[in-house]
Amino acid sequence: MTRRVLNRWWVKAAAQGVLAATPGGGVLGDAVRRRLRGPALAEDYFLSKWHHVEQHLRALGNPGGVALRRTRAIEVGTGWFPIVPLGLAVHGGTVVTIDVGNHTDPQRVRLAMQVLSDLAATGRIRVGSADRLALLRTLLGSPTDTPAPDLLAPLGITLRIGDARDLAGMPETHGANLLVSNNTLEHIPAETMRGIFEEFGRVGSGDARMSHYVDLADHYAGYDPRISEFHFLTLSPRRWRLANNRLGYQNRLQLSDYHRLLAETGWRVTKETLTRRGRGDLDELRLVHPFTTMPVRELLVVKAHLVTRRA
Repeated sequence: MTRRVLNRWWVKAAAQGVLAATPGGGVLGDAVRRRLRGPALAEDYFLSKWHHVEQHLRALGNPGGVALRRTRAIEVGTGWFPIVPLGLAVHGGTVVTIDVGNHTDPQRVRLAMQVLSDLAATGRIRVGSADRLALLRTLLGSPTDTPAPDLLAPLGITLRIGDARDLAGMPETHGANLLVSNNTLEHIPAETMRGIFEEFGRVGSGDARMSHYVDLADHYAGYDPRISEFHFLTLSPRRWRLANNRLGYQNRLQLSDYHRLLAETGWRVTKETLTRRGRGDLDELRLVHPFTTMPVRELLVVKAHLVTRRA
């Protein structure tokens, strides 16, 4: 039984590891994931990301559906569909969204724009800028070969490929007052994250807020439902090094680790919303160090939304 449980997630980890070690493996891995994911965008997925949009707005004191004024945002981790940048844009903000790789393409950008337009038309979501929404609908009529950056730029969205630890060459980020991420930080090593938080402190406005959604669960559990969201807490450092790889990297940081990194880089958590599982979910697991020394209540956190201001 144990062997069967391990094999399914381990096959994925091994396949990613081989790709990660292959020259050009990152590009190949991205192509494989594009093919497997397909171009579809489910409404439920879109709405889950729209919830992030609404919560990022609330971090600014905006209840959503109200036009933003003089709001400049930075997003780390553009991902496959630029839903959050589009959401901030149709509220009147400008957004620079940064990723280390280019995962977007015109088809996926159009899908995100179309779903946003459809949901707004039926009243299922609210936007703050009718002018931006009208412009988005006009852009949907652009030629099908229009590049993704050209679809997004008129809406105030800039796509950038780069390292968020060094924004000196991105002057459009300077003075940003909203700094966000959406299920991205768990894929970033701690010291890299430290550099990002420090750079956000350097380029952000004096009243800047950060708003981060973090998924602290084992992401392999989403692929193999027979393992727990806490499964990776049972793997020794050696086994985790074998399973972890740059294409599917997970840092295994816990809530206190994020609090520490934020405090050490000059940020103060002003609000947090946590999702915890029941204690019984850990009872059958043999945790390894350092997780054996951590409070159980902290280990049970699988999702966190952290809002911060300058300390």
